[in-house]
Amino acid sequence: MPRLSHTFDVTAVDREVVERIVAALHEVARSCRFDGRGWLLLPDEETLERLERRADELGLVDRSEAERLRGDRRRAVEELRDGTAGTPAEADELTVAASRTALQLQRGRHLAPRSHYLLAELTPEGVPVEPGDDEEKGWSGTGLTIASWEEGGTCAVEFAMPDTVGTHRPPVTWGTVEHDAPAGLLTWTTHLRLPGRGAWLRSANGTLRLDRDAWYGALSGAPGAPPARLEAEHALADVDAWLVPRVGVDGRWSVEAVLEVRGRGVFRPLVAAAFWALTASFRRQDRRNVKQGTGEPTTRERLDQASRSWDRIARNAPHVPGLLRDLAGAMADADSGG
Repeated sequence: MPRLSHTFDVTAVDREVVERIVAALHEVARSCRFDGRGWLLLPDEETLERLERRADELGLVDRSEAERLRGDRRRAVEELRDGTAGTPAEADELTVAASRTALQLQRGRHLAPRSHYLLAELTPEGVPVEPGDDEEKGWSGTGLTIASWEEGGTCAVEFAMPDTVGTHRPPVTWGTVEHDAPAGLLTWTTHLRLPGRGAWLRSANGTLRLDRDAWYGALSGAPGAPPARLEAEHALADVDAWLVPRVGVDGRWSVEAVLEVRGRGVFRPLVAAAFWALTASFRRQDRRNVKQGTGEPTTRERLDQASRSWDRIARNAPHVPGLLRDLAGAMADADSGG
């Protein structure tokens, strides 16, 4: 069975800090306000810039990348307004680049069960980008429905991409994100059905489970299933990936990451051969980059970069609840300008 594994040596995060972050996230959700048309109200630009600067200091966002994306959006808006977009296809690309993401409460009360939201891309004129007639254009919005919202119990949100409420078209991707607070369990289920011929090849299912109690139990040596696990199913293969933490040197976490791919039936040898060919290709490319001095990081260097990014966030984790509470306050004051 094809299998890859890697061990990360990373900074630990106290359980109490994780619980405070979850509570602060709930506070942010409660603090959201919506205008008369149902669109989410945002703080003023000065407040957003201040919050973004703090998030960058904590390692949560890359401010330089965010500024680059904003610059790209401004240029796309200018080209659309100047009429220099070129072909219809180029105009469509500019429309996507010029759009901004927004959330609209379409039905019900905020966070009440069965309330429905639309996560949409808005044009510079504030109009939702409509889905295209052909599958290449994809979808313009995601429907979100509150299945339950009990912060001391279970919070669950159903999603569908594209939004299918009030339409007859089937979703491409749908599923549920559920947080069971007493059990400390986060579960994300996803179903994918791409349109077109060969539906059996265009379909897949996946489930991600993060068990807080099992994670900290594993650190204390308690036996049990992996506390973080991803399981995916496709007609050709099954994918199983998991994380298992142990207490490492100086109280750091030694986290083993494992990926297994298992072909189904007659496809088993084909999947195994494809898997090993892909990993061999990565190794050859790494050796080529090192030999030619391209400056491109190797796979191991990318993994080390991911560990360093986590370390920065983990060291600053005790300050994250404070940032989130400030964000909640800014969201609550958004309707009055802060």
